[in-house]
Amino acid sequence: MSESTFQIPGGQAGRQWLRELSTHHRLHEQPRRRAESVYFDTFDGRLAAHSRALWISEGILRLERLDRPDEPVRIALEGPPTSADSLPPGEVRNELAALTRNRALLKLFSLRSEVRSWSKWNDDRKTVVRVLSSNDEVREGERRARLNPIVVVRRVRGYGKDFREIRDWCAARAVPAEPGSRYRQALDALELDPARAASLGRLEISAAMTAAEGVRAMLAAQYQVVRGNEEGIRGDADTEFLHDFRVAVRRARSFLGQLRDAFAPKPAAALRKSLSWLGKSTNTLRDLDVYLEQQPAYRGMLTEPLAGDLAPLFEFAGRQRQAAFREFVAVMDSDAYRDALRRWRACAGDEDVLGVGGRGSEPILRLAGPRVARQCRAVLEQGYGLRGHAGPDDLHSLRIECKQLRYLTEAVAELVPETGGVVQRLKKLQDALGRIQDLTVHEARTQEFARAMSLAGDRQVMPAVEVLASRMRVERELACAKVPGLFEQFSRSLREAEPPYALLLPWLLRIQGGTDTGR
Repeated sequence: MSESTFQIPGGQAGRQWLRELSTHHRLHEQPRRRAESVYFDTFDGRLAAHSRALWISEGILRLERLDRPDEPVRIALEGPPTSADSLPPGEVRNELAALTRNRALLKLFSLRSEVRSWSKWNDDRKTVVRVLSSNDEVREGERRARLNPIVVVRRVRGYGKDFREIRDWCAARAVPAEPGSRYRQALDALELDPARAASLGRLEISAAMTAAEGVRAMLAAQYQVVRGNEEGIRGDADTEFLHDFRVAVRRARSFLGQLRDAFAPKPAAALRKSLSWLGKSTNTLRDLDVYLEQQPAYRGMLTEPLAGDLAPLFEFAGRQRQAAFREFVAVMDSDAYRDALRRWRACAGDEDVLGVGGRGSEPILRLAGPRVARQCRAVLEQGYGLRGHAGPDDLHSLRIECKQLRYLTEAVAELVPETGGVVQRLKKLQDALGRIQDLTVHEARTQEFARAMSLAGDRQVMPAVEVLASRMRVERELACAKVPGLFEQFSRSLREAEPPYALLLPWLLRIQGGTDTGR
Protein backbone atom coordinates (compact mmCIF):
# COMPACT_ATOMS: atom_id res chain seq x y z
CA MET A 1 0.00 0.00 0.00
CA SER A 2 1.51 3.35 -1.02
CA GLU A 3 -0.36 5.50 1.49
CA SER A 4 -2.43 5.30 4.67
CA THR A 5 -5.10 7.74 5.82
CA PHE A 6 -6.15 8.54 9.38
CA GLN A 7 -8.87 10.66 10.94
CA ILE A 8 -7.69 13.01 13.69
CA PRO A 9 -9.54 15.33 16.07
CA GLY A 10 -10.51 18.83 15.02
CA GLY A 11 -9.61 22.11 16.69
CA GLN A 12 -6.88 22.47 19.31
CA ALA A 13 -6.65 18.70 19.92
CA GLY A 14 -5.89 18.11 16.25
CA ARG A 15 -3.24 20.83 16.14
CA GLN A 16 -1.54 19.31 19.20
CA TRP A 17 -1.66 15.88 17.56
CA LEU A 18 0.13 17.24 14.49
CA ARG A 19 2.81 18.96 16.61
CA GLU A 20 3.55 15.66 18.36
CA LEU A 21 3.76 13.85 15.01
CA SER A 22 6.11 16.47 13.54
CA THR A 23 8.36 16.62 16.60
CA HIS A 24 8.58 12.88 17.20
CA HIS A 25 9.56 12.08 13.61
CA ARG A 26 11.54 15.30 12.92
CA LEU A 27 9.36 16.30 9.96
CA HIS A 28 10.06 19.38 7.84
CA GLU A 29 6.99 21.44 7.00
CA GLN A 30 6.41 22.76 3.48
CA PRO A 31 4.43 25.88 2.49
CA ARG A 32 0.69 25.53 3.07
CA ARG A 33 -1.67 25.52 0.13
CA ARG A 34 -5.35 25.40 -0.76
CA ALA A 35 -6.96 22.92 -3.13
CA GLU A 36 -10.40 22.11 -4.47
CA SER A 37 -11.71 18.72 -5.54
CA VAL A 38 -14.97 18.38 -7.48
CA TYR A 39 -16.86 15.09 -7.39
CA PHE A 40 -19.11 13.84 -10.20
CA ASP A 41 -21.72 11.18 -10.82
CA THR A 42 -24.52 10.51 -13.27
CA PHE A 43 -28.07 11.76 -12.78
CA ASP A 44 -29.00 8.49 -11.04
CA GLY A 45 -25.82 7.73 -9.12
CA ARG A 46 -24.49 4.95 -11.32
CA LEU A 47 -20.93 5.36 -10.05
CA ALA A 48 -21.98 5.28 -6.39
CA ALA A 49 -24.09 2.20 -7.12
CA HIS A 50 -20.90 0.48 -8.34
CA SER A 51 -18.84 1.74 -5.35
CA ARG A 52 -16.91 4.31 -7.34
CA ALA A 53 -16.11 7.98 -6.79
CA LEU A 54 -14.99 10.24 -9.63
CA TRP A 55 -13.24 13.50 -8.80
CA ILE A 56 -10.93 16.06 -10.31
CA SER A 57 -8.33 18.17 -8.51
CA GLU A 58 -5.49 20.28 -9.87
CA GLY A 59 -5.92 18.92 -13.38
CA ILE A 60 -5.98 15.22 -12.47
CA LEU A 61 -9.17 13.18 -12.84
CA ARG A 62 -9.32 10.15 -10.54
CA LEU A 63 -11.69 7.19 -10.51
CA GLU A 64 -11.53 5.62 -7.06
CA ARG A 65 -12.94 2.40 -5.63
CA LEU A 66 -14.97 2.88 -2.46
CA ASP A 67 -15.02 -0.76 -1.40
CA ARG A 68 -11.31 -1.59 -1.33
CA PRO A 69 -8.01 0.30 -1.00
CA ASP A 70 -6.92 0.15 -4.64
CA GLU A 71 -4.96 2.97 -6.19
CA PRO A 72 -7.32 5.25 -8.16
CA VAL A 73 -6.95 5.16 -11.92
CA ARG A 74 -6.16 8.66 -13.13
CA ILE A 75 -5.70 10.85 -16.15
CA ALA A 76 -4.65 14.46 -16.77
CA LEU A 77 -7.61 16.57 -17.86
CA GLU A 78 -8.24 20.22 -18.57
CA GLY A 79 -11.66 21.23 -17.36
CA PRO A 80 -14.43 19.11 -15.85
CA PRO A 81 -15.48 15.81 -17.44
CA THR A 82 -18.85 15.79 -19.19
CA SER A 83 -19.14 12.13 -20.18
CA ALA A 84 -16.93 9.09 -20.74
CA ASP A 85 -16.74 9.92 -24.45
CA SER A 86 -15.31 13.36 -23.63
CA LEU A 87 -12.16 11.81 -22.09
CA PRO A 88 -8.92 10.83 -23.83
CA PRO A 89 -8.59 7.12 -24.65
CA GLY A 90 -7.36 4.97 -21.81
CA GLU A 91 -8.28 3.07 -18.66
CA VAL A 92 -10.35 5.84 -17.07
CA ARG A 93 -12.45 6.33 -20.18
CA ASN A 94 -13.00 2.59 -20.69
CA GLU A 95 -14.04 1.96 -17.09
CA LEU A 96 -16.31 5.00 -16.99
CA ALA A 97 -18.00 4.02 -20.24
CA ALA A 98 -18.82 0.57 -18.84
CA LEU A 99 -20.16 2.01 -15.57
CA THR A 100 -22.14 4.98 -16.88
CA ARG A 101 -23.20 3.87 -20.37
CA ASN A 102 -21.93 7.32 -21.41
CA ARG A 103 -24.55 9.22 -19.42
CA ALA A 104 -23.71 12.83 -18.61
CA LEU A 105 -21.40 13.40 -15.65
CA LEU A 106 -22.86 16.01 -13.32
CA LYS A 107 -21.29 17.83 -10.39
CA LEU A 108 -22.18 16.11 -7.12
CA PHE A 109 -20.32 18.32 -4.62
CA SER A 110 -17.03 20.15 -4.15
CA LEU A 111 -14.46 19.73 -1.38
CA ARG A 112 -12.27 22.71 -0.49
CA SER A 113 -9.13 21.86 1.44
CA GLU A 114 -6.51 23.66 3.47
CA VAL A 115 -3.46 21.43 3.10
CA ARG A 116 -0.37 21.27 5.29
CA SER A 117 2.48 19.00 4.21
CA TRP A 118 5.68 17.69 5.72
CA SER A 119 8.67 15.65 4.54
CA LYS A 120 10.95 13.35 6.48
CA TRP A 121 14.55 13.48 5.27
CA ASN A 122 17.40 11.04 5.55
CA ASP A 123 20.98 12.09 6.28
CA ASP A 124 21.41 13.14 2.64
CA ARG A 125 18.36 15.45 2.97
CA LYS A 126 16.45 13.22 0.59
CA THR A 127 12.72 12.80 1.20
CA VAL A 128 11.87 9.30 2.47
CA VAL A 129 8.26 9.86 3.63
CA ARG A 130 5.64 12.49 2.85
CA VAL A 131 2.89 13.45 5.28
CA LEU A 132 -0.02 15.81 4.71
CA SER A 133 -3.00 16.95 6.70
CA SER A 134 -6.20 18.34 5.23
CA ASN A 135 -8.98 20.43 6.75
CA ASP A 136 -11.96 20.16 4.42
CA GLU A 137 -15.22 21.94 3.78
CA VAL A 138 -17.75 20.30 1.47
CA ARG A 139 -20.23 22.33 -0.58
CA GLU A 140 -23.29 21.61 -2.65
CA GLY A 141 -25.28 24.62 -3.78
CA GLU A 142 -25.94 26.74 -0.70
CA ARG A 143 -25.15 23.93 1.71
CA ARG A 144 -21.84 23.86 3.60
CA ALA A 145 -20.36 21.41 6.08
CA ARG A 146 -16.95 20.90 7.69
CA LEU A 147 -15.35 17.47 8.00
CA ASN A 148 -12.93 16.29 10.67
CA PRO A 149 -9.32 16.65 9.48
CA ILE A 150 -7.34 13.75 8.08
CA VAL A 151 -3.67 12.86 7.90
CA VAL A 152 -2.21 10.97 4.93
CA VAL A 153 1.14 9.17 5.16
CA ARG A 154 2.64 8.55 1.71
CA ARG A 155 5.36 6.07 0.94
CA VAL A 156 8.40 6.95 -1.15
CA ARG A 157 9.70 4.07 -3.25
CA GLY A 158 12.64 2.32 -1.58
CA TYR A 159 11.95 3.60 1.93
CA GLY A 160 9.36 1.20 3.28
CA LYS A 161 10.81 1.06 6.81
CA ASP A 162 10.45 4.82 7.34
CA PHE A 163 6.89 4.71 5.98
CA ARG A 164 5.91 1.88 8.30
CA GLU A 165 7.34 3.65 11.35
CA ILE A 166 5.21 6.76 10.83
CA ARG A 167 2.18 4.75 9.72
CA ASP A 168 2.33 2.58 12.84
CA TRP A 169 2.77 5.64 15.09
CA CYS A 170 -0.37 7.19 13.56
CA ALA A 171 -2.31 3.93 13.76
CA ALA A 172 -1.67 3.76 17.52
CA ARG A 173 -3.02 7.29 18.07
CA ALA A 174 -5.71 7.85 15.42
CA VAL A 175 -8.54 6.08 13.62
CA PRO A 176 -7.59 4.53 10.25
CA ALA A 177 -9.89 5.74 7.48
CA GLU A 178 -11.72 3.03 5.54
CA PRO A 179 -11.70 3.15 1.71
CA GLY A 180 -14.21 5.74 0.53
CA SER A 181 -14.86 7.07 4.04
CA ARG A 182 -14.13 10.70 3.04
CA TYR A 183 -16.63 10.49 0.21
CA ARG A 184 -19.30 8.95 2.43
CA GLN A 185 -18.67 11.52 5.18
CA ALA A 186 -19.21 14.30 2.65
CA LEU A 187 -22.50 12.79 1.49
CA ASP A 188 -23.68 12.36 5.08
CA ALA A 189 -22.66 15.90 6.06
CA LEU A 190 -24.55 17.37 3.09
CA GLU A 191 -27.45 14.90 3.42
CA LEU A 192 -26.88 14.19 -0.25
CA ASP A 193 -28.03 11.13 -2.21
CA PRO A 194 -25.96 10.40 -5.35
CA ALA A 195 -29.10 8.90 -6.93
CA ARG A 196 -30.68 12.34 -6.79
CA ALA A 197 -33.35 11.51 -9.35
CA ALA A 198 -33.58 7.75 -9.22
CA SER A 199 -36.54 6.56 -11.24
CA LEU A 200 -38.25 4.55 -8.49
CA GLY A 201 -38.08 7.28 -5.87
CA ARG A 202 -37.83 6.61 -2.15
CA LEU A 203 -40.83 4.41 -1.60
CA GLU A 204 -41.62 3.73 2.04
CA ILE A 205 -44.31 1.08 2.07
CA SER A 206 -45.07 -1.68 4.55
CA ALA A 207 -47.49 -4.57 4.83
CA ALA A 208 -49.11 -2.79 7.78
CA MET A 209 -50.41 -0.02 5.50
CA THR A 210 -53.94 0.12 4.23
CA ALA A 211 -54.46 0.21 0.47
CA ALA A 212 -55.18 3.95 0.56
CA GLU A 213 -52.05 4.64 2.61
CA GLY A 214 -49.89 2.44 0.41
CA VAL A 215 -51.01 3.94 -2.89
CA ARG A 216 -50.59 7.47 -1.51
CA ALA A 217 -47.02 6.50 -0.58
CA MET A 218 -46.48 5.28 -4.15
CA LEU A 219 -47.84 8.58 -5.52
CA ALA A 220 -45.66 10.60 -3.14
CA ALA A 221 -42.50 8.74 -4.22
CA GLN A 222 -43.19 9.42 -7.89
CA TYR A 223 -44.00 13.08 -7.16
CA GLN A 224 -40.54 13.44 -5.59
CA VAL A 225 -38.96 11.89 -8.70
CA VAL A 226 -40.70 14.44 -10.92
CA ARG A 227 -39.61 17.37 -8.78
CA GLY A 228 -36.09 15.96 -8.53
CA ASN A 229 -35.75 15.87 -12.32
CA GLU A 230 -37.09 19.34 -13.13
CA GLU A 231 -33.79 21.18 -12.74
CA GLY A 232 -31.97 18.62 -14.87
CA ILE A 233 -34.58 18.90 -17.62
CA ARG A 234 -34.23 22.68 -17.71
CA GLY A 235 -30.44 22.42 -17.76
CA ASP A 236 -30.65 19.97 -20.69
CA ALA A 237 -27.52 18.15 -19.52
CA ASP A 238 -28.83 14.62 -19.96
CA THR A 239 -31.89 13.25 -21.71
CA GLU A 240 -32.43 10.77 -18.87
CA PHE A 241 -33.86 13.51 -16.66
CA LEU A 242 -36.86 13.74 -18.97
CA HIS A 243 -37.04 9.96 -19.22
CA ASP A 244 -37.26 9.52 -15.45
CA PHE A 245 -39.79 12.35 -15.29
CA ARG A 246 -42.00 10.53 -17.80
CA VAL A 247 -41.65 7.17 -16.09
CA ALA A 248 -42.67 8.70 -12.75
CA VAL A 249 -45.79 10.16 -14.34
CA ARG A 250 -46.65 6.83 -15.96
CA ARG A 251 -46.08 4.92 -12.74
CA ALA A 252 -48.40 7.24 -10.84
CA ARG A 253 -51.12 6.85 -13.49
CA SER A 254 -50.65 3.09 -13.45
CA PHE A 255 -51.01 2.88 -9.67
CA LEU A 256 -54.19 4.92 -9.80
CA GLY A 257 -55.62 2.75 -12.57
CA GLN A 258 -54.64 -0.69 -11.30
CA LEU A 259 -55.46 0.03 -7.66
CA ARG A 260 -58.42 2.28 -8.31
CA ASP A 261 -60.55 0.76 -5.54
CA ALA A 262 -58.26 2.38 -2.95
CA PHE A 263 -59.79 5.84 -3.55
CA ALA A 264 -63.07 7.58 -4.26
CA PRO A 265 -63.68 7.38 -8.04
CA LYS A 266 -64.11 11.05 -8.97
CA PRO A 267 -61.00 12.61 -7.38
CA ALA A 268 -58.85 9.67 -8.54
CA ALA A 269 -60.14 10.08 -12.11
CA ALA A 270 -59.39 13.82 -11.98
CA LEU A 271 -55.81 13.16 -10.92
CA ARG A 272 -55.35 10.53 -13.65
CA LYS A 273 -56.58 13.02 -16.25
CA SER A 274 -54.14 15.62 -14.97
CA LEU A 275 -51.26 13.13 -15.08
CA SER A 276 -52.27 12.08 -18.60
CA TRP A 277 -51.91 15.67 -19.78
CA LEU A 278 -48.57 15.95 -18.03
CA GLY A 279 -47.25 12.81 -19.69
CA LYS A 280 -48.47 13.69 -23.19
CA SER A 281 -46.75 17.06 -22.99
CA THR A 282 -43.38 15.24 -22.98
CA ASN A 283 -44.06 12.90 -25.92
CA THR A 284 -42.52 14.83 -28.78
CA LEU A 285 -39.36 15.79 -26.91
CA ARG A 286 -38.76 12.26 -25.65
CA ASP A 287 -39.33 10.73 -29.09
CA LEU A 288 -36.74 13.05 -30.59
CA ASP A 289 -34.28 12.39 -27.76
CA VAL A 290 -34.43 8.66 -28.41
CA TYR A 291 -34.22 9.19 -32.17
CA LEU A 292 -31.04 11.26 -31.88
CA GLU A 293 -29.48 8.84 -29.37
CA GLN A 294 -29.79 6.14 -32.04
CA GLN A 295 -27.95 8.24 -34.61
CA PRO A 296 -24.67 6.23 -34.47
CA ALA A 297 -26.58 2.95 -34.86
CA TYR A 298 -28.59 4.26 -37.79
CA ARG A 299 -25.51 5.62 -39.53
CA GLY A 300 -23.92 2.22 -39.00
CA MET A 301 -26.73 0.57 -40.98
CA LEU A 302 -25.44 2.23 -44.16
CA THR A 303 -22.13 2.17 -45.95
CA GLU A 304 -20.37 5.21 -47.27
CA PRO A 305 -21.16 7.47 -48.99
CA LEU A 306 -24.83 6.92 -48.01
CA ALA A 307 -24.02 7.06 -44.29
CA GLY A 308 -22.50 10.50 -44.75
CA ASP A 309 -25.58 11.64 -46.66
CA LEU A 310 -27.63 11.23 -43.48
CA ALA A 311 -25.92 14.19 -41.79
CA PRO A 312 -28.53 16.76 -42.96
CA LEU A 313 -31.31 14.46 -41.71
CA PHE A 314 -29.96 14.38 -38.17
CA GLU A 315 -29.20 18.10 -38.26
CA PHE A 316 -32.86 18.65 -39.16
CA ALA A 317 -33.94 16.32 -36.34
CA GLY A 318 -31.70 18.25 -33.95
CA ARG A 319 -33.43 21.51 -34.82
CA GLN A 320 -36.79 19.86 -34.31
CA ARG A 321 -35.60 18.63 -30.95
CA GLN A 322 -34.51 22.11 -29.85
CA ALA A 323 -37.95 23.46 -30.78
CA ALA A 324 -39.61 20.65 -28.81
CA PHE A 325 -37.37 21.39 -25.84
CA ARG A 326 -38.37 25.05 -25.82
CA GLU A 327 -42.03 24.04 -26.03
CA PHE A 328 -41.74 21.75 -23.03
CA VAL A 329 -39.89 24.34 -20.95
CA ALA A 330 -42.78 26.68 -21.76
CA VAL A 331 -45.15 23.99 -20.48
CA MET A 332 -43.13 23.77 -17.26
CA ASP A 333 -43.49 27.55 -16.84
CA SER A 334 -47.26 27.43 -17.33
CA ASP A 335 -50.06 27.73 -14.79
CA ALA A 336 -51.47 24.40 -16.01
CA TYR A 337 -48.22 22.64 -15.11
CA ARG A 338 -48.10 24.21 -11.66
CA ASP A 339 -51.76 23.30 -11.08
CA ALA A 340 -51.09 19.68 -12.10
CA LEU A 341 -48.22 19.38 -9.62
CA ARG A 342 -50.20 21.05 -6.85
CA ARG A 343 -53.02 18.56 -7.38
CA TRP A 344 -50.56 15.64 -7.37
CA ARG A 345 -48.87 16.82 -4.15
CA ALA A 346 -52.20 17.36 -2.42
CA CYS A 347 -53.48 13.93 -3.42
CA ALA A 348 -50.30 12.23 -2.20
CA GLY A 349 -50.05 14.14 1.06
CA ASP A 350 -53.62 14.68 2.29
CA GLU A 351 -55.77 11.62 2.93
CA ASP A 352 -58.95 13.67 2.56
CA VAL A 353 -58.28 14.77 -1.04
CA LEU A 354 -58.59 11.35 -2.69
CA GLY A 355 -60.81 9.94 0.02
CA VAL A 356 -61.05 6.23 0.80
CA GLY A 357 -62.54 3.89 -1.78
CA GLY A 358 -64.44 0.66 -1.33
CA ARG A 359 -61.26 -1.30 -0.59
CA GLY A 360 -59.08 1.53 0.66
CA SER A 361 -59.21 0.33 4.27
CA GLU A 362 -57.99 -3.18 3.42
CA PRO A 363 -54.28 -4.12 3.78
CA ILE A 364 -52.28 -2.99 0.76
CA LEU A 365 -51.23 -6.51 -0.19
CA ARG A 366 -54.81 -7.75 -0.16
CA LEU A 367 -55.54 -5.30 -2.97
CA ALA A 368 -52.15 -5.31 -4.75
CA GLY A 369 -51.39 -9.06 -4.65
CA PRO A 370 -54.39 -10.27 -6.66
CA ARG A 371 -53.95 -7.29 -8.98
CA VAL A 372 -50.38 -8.41 -9.74
CA ALA A 373 -51.68 -11.91 -10.44
CA ARG A 374 -54.40 -10.59 -12.77
CA GLN A 375 -51.86 -8.45 -14.62
CA CYS A 376 -49.58 -11.46 -15.02
CA ARG A 377 -52.50 -13.28 -16.58
CA ALA A 378 -53.17 -10.35 -18.91
CA VAL A 379 -49.56 -10.43 -20.13
CA LEU A 380 -49.65 -14.19 -20.60
CA GLU A 381 -52.93 -14.12 -22.50
CA GLN A 382 -51.64 -11.46 -24.86
CA GLY A 383 -48.34 -13.24 -25.38
CA TYR A 384 -49.77 -16.70 -25.98
CA GLY A 385 -52.50 -15.19 -28.14
CA LEU A 386 -49.96 -13.86 -30.65
CA ARG A 387 -48.80 -17.34 -31.72
CA GLY A 388 -46.13 -16.08 -34.11
CA HIS A 389 -48.23 -13.75 -36.26
CA ALA A 390 -47.93 -10.52 -34.28
CA GLY A 391 -47.78 -7.15 -35.97
CA PRO A 392 -46.31 -3.95 -34.45
CA ASP A 393 -49.68 -2.94 -32.99
CA ASP A 394 -50.10 -6.30 -31.24
CA LEU A 395 -46.60 -6.12 -29.83
CA HIS A 396 -47.18 -2.55 -28.70
CA SER A 397 -50.25 -3.70 -26.76
CA LEU A 398 -48.19 -6.47 -25.16
CA ARG A 399 -45.55 -3.88 -24.26
CA ILE A 400 -48.14 -1.72 -22.47
CA GLU A 401 -49.39 -4.72 -20.47
CA CYS A 402 -45.79 -5.54 -19.52
CA LYS A 403 -45.23 -1.98 -18.33
CA GLN A 404 -48.31 -2.11 -16.14
CA LEU A 405 -47.10 -5.35 -14.58
CA ARG A 406 -43.57 -4.08 -14.03
CA TYR A 407 -44.66 -0.82 -12.38
CA LEU A 408 -46.86 -2.59 -9.86
CA THR A 409 -44.47 -5.46 -9.24
CA GLU A 410 -41.55 -3.12 -8.54
CA ALA A 411 -43.71 -1.06 -6.18
CA VAL A 412 -44.49 -4.09 -3.99
CA ALA A 413 -41.12 -5.83 -4.47
CA GLU A 414 -40.03 -5.33 -0.86
CA LEU A 415 -43.26 -6.86 0.38
CA VAL A 416 -43.09 -9.77 -2.08
CA PRO A 417 -39.34 -10.48 -2.56
CA GLU A 418 -40.11 -13.55 -4.70
CA THR A 419 -40.93 -11.20 -7.57
CA GLY A 420 -37.27 -10.28 -8.16
CA GLY A 421 -36.53 -12.97 -10.76
CA VAL A 422 -39.79 -12.26 -12.55
CA VAL A 423 -38.92 -8.58 -12.89
CA GLN A 424 -35.54 -9.42 -14.44
CA ARG A 425 -37.17 -11.64 -17.07
CA LEU A 426 -39.78 -9.00 -17.71
CA LYS A 427 -37.11 -6.35 -18.33
CA LYS A 428 -35.56 -8.43 -21.10
CA LEU A 429 -38.92 -8.89 -22.77
CA GLN A 430 -39.69 -5.18 -22.39
CA ASP A 431 -36.33 -4.20 -23.92
CA ALA A 432 -37.08 -6.25 -27.03
CA LEU A 433 -40.58 -4.84 -27.33
CA GLY A 434 -39.25 -1.32 -26.80
CA ARG A 435 -36.72 -1.80 -29.58
CA ILE A 436 -39.51 -2.84 -31.95
CA GLN A 437 -41.58 0.21 -31.01
CA ASP A 438 -38.60 2.54 -31.46
CA LEU A 439 -37.86 1.17 -34.93
CA THR A 440 -41.52 1.54 -35.91
CA VAL A 441 -41.69 5.15 -34.71
CA HIS A 442 -38.26 6.07 -36.08
CA GLU A 443 -38.99 4.73 -39.54
CA ALA A 444 -42.04 7.01 -39.69
CA ARG A 445 -40.03 9.92 -38.25
CA THR A 446 -37.26 9.45 -40.78
CA GLN A 447 -39.66 9.54 -43.70
CA GLU A 448 -41.54 12.49 -42.20
CA PHE A 449 -38.31 14.49 -41.82
CA ALA A 450 -37.19 13.58 -45.34
CA ARG A 451 -40.48 14.79 -46.82
CA ALA A 452 -40.22 18.08 -44.93
CA MET A 453 -36.65 18.54 -46.15
CA SER A 454 -37.67 17.69 -49.71
CA LEU A 455 -40.44 20.28 -49.64
CA ALA A 456 -37.85 22.81 -48.48
CA GLY A 457 -35.71 21.97 -51.51
CA ASP A 458 -33.24 19.52 -49.97
CA ARG A 459 -33.79 16.26 -51.89
CA GLN A 460 -30.27 14.83 -51.68
CA VAL A 461 -31.09 12.94 -48.50
CA MET A 462 -33.87 10.84 -50.07
CA PRO A 463 -31.75 7.92 -51.44
CA ALA A 464 -30.09 7.44 -48.04
CA VAL A 465 -33.45 7.68 -46.27
CA GLU A 466 -35.00 5.01 -48.47
CA VAL A 467 -32.15 2.60 -47.69
CA LEU A 468 -32.24 3.46 -43.98
CA ALA A 469 -36.00 2.86 -43.79
CA SER A 470 -35.60 -0.56 -45.41
CA ARG A 471 -32.80 -1.46 -42.98
CA MET A 472 -35.00 -0.38 -40.06
CA ARG A 473 -37.71 -2.74 -41.27
CA VAL A 474 -35.20 -5.60 -41.41
CA GLU A 475 -33.99 -4.80 -37.90
CA ARG A 476 -37.58 -4.73 -36.68
CA GLU A 477 -38.26 -8.16 -38.17
CA LEU A 478 -35.16 -9.54 -36.44
CA ALA A 479 -36.25 -8.02 -33.15
CA CYS A 480 -39.76 -9.48 -33.58
CA ALA A 481 -38.23 -12.92 -34.10
CA LYS A 482 -36.64 -12.74 -30.63
CA VAL A 483 -39.89 -12.02 -28.81
CA PRO A 484 -41.28 -15.60 -28.67
CA GLY A 485 -38.14 -16.91 -26.95
CA LEU A 486 -38.07 -14.04 -24.45
CA PHE A 487 -41.76 -14.48 -23.79
CA GLU A 488 -41.24 -18.18 -23.11
CA GLN A 489 -38.44 -17.33 -20.64
CA PHE A 490 -40.77 -14.90 -18.89
CA SER A 491 -43.68 -17.35 -18.70
CA ARG A 492 -41.30 -20.00 -17.36
CA SER A 493 -40.19 -17.61 -14.62
CA LEU A 494 -43.84 -17.28 -13.59
CA ARG A 495 -44.23 -21.05 -13.36
CA GLU A 496 -41.14 -21.29 -11.15
CA ALA A 497 -41.97 -18.36 -8.86
CA GLU A 498 -43.60 -18.44 -5.46
CA PRO A 499 -47.05 -16.84 -4.74
CA PRO A 500 -48.80 -14.77 -5.89
CA TYR A 501 -47.76 -16.19 -9.28
CA ALA A 502 -48.40 -19.78 -8.27
CA LEU A 503 -52.08 -18.84 -8.23
CA LEU A 504 -51.89 -18.73 -12.02
CA LEU A 505 -50.44 -22.21 -12.45
CA PRO A 506 -53.67 -24.17 -13.21
CA TRP A 507 -54.74 -21.60 -15.79
CA LEU A 508 -51.25 -21.50 -17.28
CA LEU A 509 -51.13 -25.26 -17.73
CA ARG A 510 -54.53 -25.20 -19.48
CA ILE A 511 -53.62 -22.39 -21.86
CA GLN A 512 -50.33 -24.05 -22.82
CA GLY A 513 -52.30 -27.15 -23.66
CA GLY A 514 -54.62 -25.13 -25.86
CA THR A 515 -57.74 -25.84 -23.81
CA ASP A 516 -58.26 -22.38 -22.37
CA THR A 517 -57.94 -19.23 -24.43
CA GLY A 518 -59.98 -16.77 -22.42
CA ARG A 519 -60.06 -15.21 -19.00
